[in-house]
Amino acid sequence: MRMSLRNPRRSVLLTALLLACSAPVMAQSAATTTESAPAAEEVSPQVVSPEAQVVLDRMTAYLKGLQNFSIDSDATRDEVVSYGYKLQHNEHSTLTVQRPGKMRAEVAGDIRDRTFVYDGSKLVIYSPDDQVYTSTPATGSLKDLIGGLLDAGVELPLIDVLYQASNGSLTEAVRGGILVGDATIDGVPCDHLAFRQSNADWQLWVEKGDRPVPRKVVITTRFEVGDPQYSAVMSWNLQPKIDATTFTFTPPKGVELIPFADAAAVQARSP
Repeated sequence: MRMSLRNPRRSVLLTALLLACSAPVMAQSAATTTESAPAAEEVSPQVVSPEAQVVLDRMTAYLKGLQNFSIDSDATRDEVVSYGYKLQHNEHSTLTVQRPGKMRAEVAGDIRDRTFVYDGSKLVIYSPDDQVYTSTPATGSLKDLIGGLLDAGVELPLIDVLYQASNGSLTEAVRGGILVGDATIDGVPCDHLAFRQSNADWQLWVEKGDRPVPRKVVITTRFEVGDPQYSAVMSWNLQPKIDATTFTFTPPKGVELIPFADAAAVQARSP
């Protein structure tokens, strides 16, 4: 949702996270783009309607007050391949957070399965498909870690939700935003918002009432063949079960530890 326009921060940690966490690259070896993104001078100033801003402000204030939570997400991700064919991949993820500095993410999908564990002192990336894992020291709060990922250009809605729960503005790069109206996601009344950036449109559904959490997000990448989309529906648990093992990684028997410098290999290998 927050597509950062800043220059990427360069570090081994961010490089490995980008390789391990980012969305699959859209394969367009035999396809050509028919449109080009507008020049910077052609983009109109940011205009977000007051009604949309009120919903975002409520959501932001609420997320910043959460200490422990988990999100289950069912997502679809488009991949544009040769000759413009558009494929849709599915994935399920569970993100568990204990602020200020612990996180566990489990991702299972058509393309790959991955586990990420951050305990405030080190980050572990595990690939069950390849039977390998890697680890590196990483200190600081989730705010620092996730802020760095977003500055590096990672376009992951759940990561954006994490950042919004710590700091930041979803409308930083937005050129327009409106409150579309009322909607229902999984039986829950929501406010439906829509926003435009220079190279992407995104929609956000925020739960109404005293628990204004994001329930659904759709991101459409503009000016690419097929206008590929990412869509995720989220279910929140504000009292997750957290114990001593939640943010601890114990490698299964037979799993190989590889150097963190080889993290690219974890991502490059096929499931």
